[in-house]
Amino acid sequence: MRMRLNIKKAIVMAGIATMAVSGTIYAADNNEPATLDAEEVEYDMESGLASAKGNVIMTKGNATVTGDYAEYNSKTKDGKVSGNVVATKDDMRVTADLVTTDGPDHMIAVGSVNGTKADKHFMGPKVEYFQKDEYVLIPSGGSITSADGTFRADLIRGFMKEDHIVGNGNAYMVSPKNNMEAGGDQVDYWGKEKGKAIITGNAWAVQDNNTLKSKKLTVYLADDGKTSVK
Repeated sequence: MRMRLNIKKAIVMAGIATMAVSGTIYAADNNEPATLDAEEVEYDMESGLASAKGNVIMTKGNATVTGDYAEYNSKTKDGKVSGNVVATKDDMRVTADLVTTDGPDHMIAVGSVNGTKADKHFMGPKVEYFQKDEYVLIPSGGSITSADGTFRADLIRGFMKEDHIVGNGNAYMVSPKNNMEAGGDQVDYWGKEKGKAIITGNAWAVQDNNTLKSKKLTVYLADDGKTSVK
């Protein structure tokens, strides 16, 4: 039997073929509560697809996404929210024009993406986040900023657990506390312990009006603001 429901000011409890106004129901995939709340909701019980518009709030576990319009499929776990999107989970917050998910661990944000993760701030036209690995991919140019400085490149891969950032194409980093700028075709930055940046391809570094150029530079960034180059 195919059933389509339209409800004003309702909550769809994702993962089951029913509609409810209140209560908590656990989704079947990972036992986390999942809800879709909006001014207007349409839910197809056969396909599992729910669409919503007007003050949309999607939640799953401790993740929340708000926006103007949303779709969520309780069977495939795919979802998207568009229009003034704000997504939060744990210590991460992202704003964008569109956010899509294709599972509990993968989020794609598109359009003027602006986000924070712990002490890091990232920006770009498109950002992908893989929750399990705490991995950020910025494939179309962007930046990541931390207490050490700002990192820019045409493509950025950020490994947040390791405080490790790799930039390819027009890679550039600036560290105000070390009074240093550096760049090249690729910058491989490690922030834990004694910070280190490995710069390759048209590599250069400037500190205190001293300039170094090479095919490969390894720059060590100390907490006291001193920099050494190998």
